[in-house]
Amino acid sequence: MIDDHPATIGFSRSGITSSMCGRRLKVLTLAAFVASAMSSGTGLADDRHDCEKLKGEPSISACTALIEAGTYSASVMAIAYLNRGLEYFDKGYYDQAISDYSASIALNPKNADVFNNRGNAYHAKRDYDRAIGDFNQAIAIDPGHVLAYNNRAIAYGTKGEPDRAIEDFSQAIALNPAYAGAYSNRGNIFFKNGEFDRALADFDRAIVINPKNALFYRNRARAYQELRLYDRAIADYQRSLELKPSENAQAGLKVARVLLAEKSKPEPGPETSFRRMPNTDLAGPLVSELRVVDRDACENACAANGSCRAYSFNMWNSMCFLKGDPTERLLEPSTMSGLKDETYPPPISNAEISMVRFRHKLFPGDPFRQSSQDRFEDCEAVCRDSESCVAFSFIKAELACRMFDSAGEYSNDEEADSGAKRQSVN
Repeated sequence: MIDDHPATIGFSRSGITSSMCGRRLKVLTLAAFVASAMSSGTGLADDRHDCEKLKGEPSISACTALIEAGTYSASVMAIAYLNRGLEYFDKGYYDQAISDYSASIALNPKNADVFNNRGNAYHAKRDYDRAIGDFNQAIAIDPGHVLAYNNRAIAYGTKGEPDRAIEDFSQAIALNPAYAGAYSNRGNIFFKNGEFDRALADFDRAIVINPKNALFYRNRARAYQELRLYDRAIADYQRSLELKPSENAQAGLKVARVLLAEKSKPEPGPETSFRRMPNTDLAGPLVSELRVVDRDACENACAANGSCRAYSFNMWNSMCFLKGDPTERLLEPSTMSGLKDETYPPPISNAEISMVRFRHKLFPGDPFRQSSQDRFEDCEAVCRDSESCVAFSFIKAELACRMFDSAGEYSNDEEADSGAKRQSVN
């Protein structure tokens, strides 16, 4: 498991920037509007204005009135469906958005924007193949459709196809060299691949283009942190928080400060020459495994073993695994890992993150967040969607959902059920 916030998957996920919005189009040309107003009165004229200009429910109602009137041309109806679909998407009603986009496409199959928008809705539903199909169609209609290239790249990245994602982000940049979001998105792919210098270059460029975007600074701070430039990471996290307060930036700032303090300590011996990574397991060749009393003992064992380049210490069962050169980092709340000397950090695993359940168990310590939830499954979903949460406990009598950014060894408790995120080696 890893202590970072990869720009995944999602879309969300977990640190990537996506242009997931479409272009709002005018419902009528001036001439068509005048003709319609003369024949239909001011009611539909007002609906035309509201469908085009307003947001949320007022826009949905106005677009619906235009559609149900049945007095407009196919091209006008297509745009009304498009605009209503945009509002449904913004409200999270993805099925309704897809239905309206499909109706718009049936009326006007040559509008690349509608295919792009429907692709975004499929992406939001995690139907990535259909999303890519719609982005393909948008690009076929308009080979210069920058948003479609960017959005298709996001889908490829979510599917674990980084090379195709980088190719599409690069094409979006070639079409629009001032597209800051595409630079940031491509930087996230490089970051996930462990290419931190290339990621840093892309984040630099995104900030030059748009120095007011908080997410760009947070992304660059993560790259600085991986390169052990903790003072620069701290400065970027602080700038990100100035622009837009964020739990993720606050958590990153806290970690960077701790790492800087550790880096600044004198290193009298091998016990301080490890780069520690909480919530992380390391895949790689196993040198030895042994039971120890604590993490320091595991670290000392690695320091004394010439073949050991890294270790993983399972805090829940006190098992120490000495490793050769690690190949990837995996999310694992039970484990603290460390890299010896100047061992380069391996790339973050692209394996799917799953939720593991522990019935009648309770995690100790103070949660970083607590909320009221009606069911265990609701608590689990909140943790799954939070980048900072790695484990949770649901207190049944209190309907309390406790979320943790690190997890100690759980204890038996009949009144609690718990769960944790985990990645497995592919």
